[in-house]
Amino acid sequence: MKAIVSFAAVFLLSACAVPTVYQDPKTGSTAQCTATTPGMFPIIAQGEINSCSSAYERMGWQRR
Repeated sequence: MKAIVSFAAVFLLSACAVPTVYQDPKTGSTAQCTATTPGMFPIIAQGEINSCSSAYERMGWQRR
């Protein structure tokens, strides 16, 4: 039973890392920030997305 509850919690938390799309206002090009970490580590996955997002924001890209 403990294993089922743990699996359910991990599965539900994996949805926390939402990909983010950015657009270059000069060219109209788009890019998507996603995580490469497996879904069982949502905090790490969200950190990857945040790092990617920060890089695009520093370059002047806008979140869509």
